Amino acid sequence: MGFVSPHADPCFLPLYNSPAAPATAVSGSGRTTVNDVAVAGERSPPLCLFGDEVGVFSEHLQQLTLDVDCLLRQHTEKVRVEVAERWERLIRRLLAAVESGTVTRLKAKDEEIARVRKLNCALEERVNSLYAENQMWREVARSNEAAARSLRTDLAQVLVAARARVDQLRAAAADDAESCCSGEVKWEEEEEEELGGAEWRMRRCWRCRAREAAVLLLPCRHLCLCAACAPTAIACPVCNCCKNGSVSVNFC
Repeated sequence: MGFVSPHADPCFLPLYNSPAAPATAVSGSGRTTVNDVAVAGERSPPLCLFGDEVGVFSEHLQQLTLDVDCLLRQHTEKVRVEVAERWERLIRRLLAAVESGTVTRLKAKDEEIARVRKLNCALEERVNSLYAENQMWREVARSNEAAARSLRTDLAQVLVAARARVDQLRAAAADDAESCCSGEVKWEEEEEEELGGAEWRMRRCWRCRAREAAVLLLPCRHLCLCAACAPTAIACPVCNCCKNGSVSVNFC
């Protein structure tokens, strides 16, 4: 709404306009004269009309002020709404960017946690397997130790029996020495050779027949192979039992 001039309204009369034309008279000389009395009487009403024009103008001015205030309020509200919408869009974009980065980081952390859990599970399985294997080897060591103790006992018993047999043979030879005085020296030498040969035959290797048996085979527990023949043996040469282990015996 723009400013409207009060002169454009037909209800208002300008200050310089009179409601009626002044009375004129033509003299004999041809000049026109104005009736001063009539004109003076007719110019008094515009003074009252000027007060009305001021009131109407003030009303128009108030209305114009109200319209300007309304336009300012509308424009201010529009600017406020636009600024609020822009802030909201900016905040949404910022939140979307932050959320996207956060989601990516959380996903990476979740993948790392899953990978660590799988690694922990694999390590736990490996530890359990090693623990079970350790227990198994402990049981095998205990079994081999018990077998070695039993074999040492058996070997000691065999050696005691062999020595007792040698003592018996020597005692028998001493008893027969009185009846064989002439050949005593020769007979003792033959006896010693025979005893030594029997003991050697009992302790020599059953495969090569050249070296002393020093390896005990498991599970049959026969002391029948030397250190050179034991690694290549598959079965015991005495009882043909399959070999699953061996123990070296030190006679020193």
